[in-house]
Amino acid sequence: MRSSSKYVLVLLSLLLVFGAVSAQETPVPGGTAIIVLGSDPEHLNPGISTSYPLGAVSANVFSGLVRQRADGAPEGDLAESWTVSDDNMVYTFTLREANFHDGTPVTSADVVYSMVEILAPNHGRFITAFNQIASVEAPDPRTVVITLKQPYAPLISLLTAFDAPVLPKHLYEGTDPLTNPVNNEPVGSGPFTFANWVRGERIEIVRNDDYFLEPALVDRIIYRTVPQDVARSTALEVGEADLVWGFYLPPADLPRLEANPDLQVWRGITIPALYFVFINNETPGLDNVLVRQALMHAIDREQIVEQAQGGLGQAGSGPFGAGFAFAHSDDTDYRTLYPYDPDRARELLAEAGVSDLELRFVYDSARGAFASAGEIMRDQLGQVGITLRLEPVERAVMVERVYNGDYDLSMQSFTSSGDPAIGYHRIYLSAARGTPFVNATGYANPEVDALLTEAAGLADLEARALVYDQALAILAEDVPTMVMFDELATEAAAATLRGMRTLLDQRDGLEFLWFAQ
Repeated sequence: MRSSSKYVLVLLSLLLVFGAVSAQETPVPGGTAIIVLGSDPEHLNPGISTSYPLGAVSANVFSGLVRQRADGAPEGDLAESWTVSDDNMVYTFTLREANFHDGTPVTSADVVYSMVEILAPNHGRFITAFNQIASVEAPDPRTVVITLKQPYAPLISLLTAFDAPVLPKHLYEGTDPLTNPVNNEPVGSGPFTFANWVRGERIEIVRNDDYFLEPALVDRIIYRTVPQDVARSTALEVGEADLVWGFYLPPADLPRLEANPDLQVWRGITIPALYFVFINNETPGLDNVLVRQALMHAIDREQIVEQAQGGLGQAGSGPFGAGFAFAHSDDTDYRTLYPYDPDRARELLAEAGVSDLELRFVYDSARGAFASAGEIMRDQLGQVGITLRLEPVERAVMVERVYNGDYDLSMQSFTSSGDPAIGYHRIYLSAARGTPFVNATGYANPEVDALLTEAAGLADLEARALVYDQALAILAEDVPTMVMFDELATEAAAATLRGMRTLLDQRDGLEFLWFAQ
């Protein structure tokens, strides 16, 4: 039985609530916008990572072929226009005239090189798509032709600066893209140019006056690195920051921020986003499906939403959450299949013959909500005889450990802008260890692989739903990872900040920011 998602239904009505501009207001150019990050990015090359802080900066330094409007529809970025063949197998893009920030023209050769040489082997979300691509060709400097092996519905949604950034071939060719120094001093073609990076303190980008679309309104953006949760709220309150995305907002502070007349706070759904607890399926004990099912019954996900997230979420409702109505089924809803039931958890552990299990919970130390969730999980798992050891580490260390299998449990958040195949498939598809932000659990099921691949090729949502039903049923039984909750996003900003919420991912489109006088 399928159900609609209130998250999707309310999206359009909420998009303009935060940062809306009245008809009487005219954008005022100039000024500096200060945006808070919880940690430094590992580097600034979006072609080899999908991390949140990296994307927050680089989406405004780099360009993709397209970008997604707030309603999810694609519009041209570097691509002036595109056509799709009748069989949905060939996509032909015509590029605008544009330059990289060093003055070098952007050509189709840069697009081909970026996709084939950098994204395909290194990018967590693009890897899955590239498996569906037969060729990427540049018949002339302004034309890119992507030919698919089979129809792949999410392709257009994937060709953004987040998932398919166009990198400068002349600066990367003949180098190792993982270690190229340009990763830390990026040269893109976006609305802002990189200025400087003081690690642990700030990253600064400035307006690109030669941008191929309308130049940014603000002169510059400074990303401040503020590791402490409470310090981020304080920075807003004392005027030392203009914007904090909910990813870094302490939920407990929201009522106080909402009551402050000098601030504006938005709550709503943007792109579907899920919070998971990854389970290392190769850890002794956790390699038993009965133990993984026991974990689901042992953890009160509603309590985590209320206490760790300040109510900003909906308890996990299935392998893909509830953000995509066609990819959700009531028959595989985790709230029904795996209600909080410590007695049932103990029964499953006994059936599995597992006792005195000790697990390591590895998480990003900059995420205060993760620490709170870990403390709740520790108490609840202790009630069924499982010892949970909390191991907070810096984000870069977390990424290295988790995606190389050096953990037992780890809390992560994943978004899937535009289509579940973009962000969620990679959590479940078989994958080799070591690739960041791709399957970290070690789970491998050929039947699931085949079903998810089939679904990604179907443009008709009803047809995709039938295939997803089969995949969801297997995943709900196998429980390779615990879906904790669908995120209810928040943002807090100075009351004078305008121009937000113009594109689907709110880290993008910062060229529209301006300050009311």
